[in-house]
Amino acid sequence: MDATVISTRIRLARNVDGLPFPHKLKRADALNIIDGVTRALAPLDRFVRYDMSGISQLDGAILQEKHLISPDLLTDSPFGAALISADETVSVMVNEEDHIREQVIMSGLALDNAYDRINGIDDVLSKSIKLAYSPRFGYLTACATNLGTGMRASVMMFLPALTMCNMMDACINDVGRLNMTVRGVYGEGSKADGYLYQISNQRTLGMTEKDILGAVRSAINYVSDAELRARMRLKADEPALKDKIFRAWGVATNAYKLTTGEAMQILSLIRLGAYYGYIGVKNDIEFQNLITGCQPANMQRLSGKNMSVDERDIMRADYLASRLRDVAARA
Repeated sequence: MDATVISTRIRLARNVDGLPFPHKLKRADALNIIDGVTRALAPLDRFVRYDMSGISQLDGAILQEKHLISPDLLTDSPFGAALISADETVSVMVNEEDHIREQVIMSGLALDNAYDRINGIDDVLSKSIKLAYSPRFGYLTACATNLGTGMRASVMMFLPALTMCNMMDACINDVGRLNMTVRGVYGEGSKADGYLYQISNQRTLGMTEKDILGAVRSAINYVSDAELRARMRLKADEPALKDKIFRAWGVATNAYKLTTGEAMQILSLIRLGAYYGYIGVKNDIEFQNLITGCQPANMQRLSGKNMSVDERDIMRADYLASRLRDVAARA
């Protein structure tokens, strides 16, 4: 199990030349963009298309919980759509803040592989669709902060020791001086549930894609080193550390009810226990899937019926206890 890095995401913001940005876009033009992107992507993979005007609330929430679409696309994009690859590593949002938002998500630290994948997708789209580009400013975007390459490279990091040692604020300030930003697990304005943080570049203008990847990699290395030093500090009081982790294991395997937040916290402590060797994790991917599986919409889908909050919390506790025994065990 990776010590600090959970996943890598690279996103490109693009717009169609000659058309107003999505918030001023006419319905006919918006639908033409969706159809054009759908045709362009068809030879690459078996993409599933989701039109926001017809998607169910549950399906939309599940896609959001998987980080495949944004809250804005779901709630504030009447002519929006998403095209998602069969393996769910590629997601292309259409008519969100920009006409096209290409996104690739990969497990672990995979900046180069994710960039290669999204660069290939971008090449295909640019051959079929004339994109808005300025020789002076680069790719033109709805928000000025995305001008230039239009690229955001972000890494989801697991930082329990920095958080528990009250060192996270200082680390965020240090990363800010590297022109990076730190957000919660679901992006801007969200909380760092389960000690999960997104670290990404702030600048896109005046930098090449290679510059951005290098800057993000440097920031990740800095934060990872700081986290590992903080974990050594935590282990200085090993009895207290073990007690905290094994209590989390006990709750995970015996609780009658668990909220989403409680499940996230428990799984994070178990992940930390795996780092120290107190708990053995048999399958890293399945363990990570437990986090998504415990989210509200995924619980609802699993049950196959509408549930009250209490019913969902009861089901979550049972789900976590039964699934956890398949993927992890006390060492």
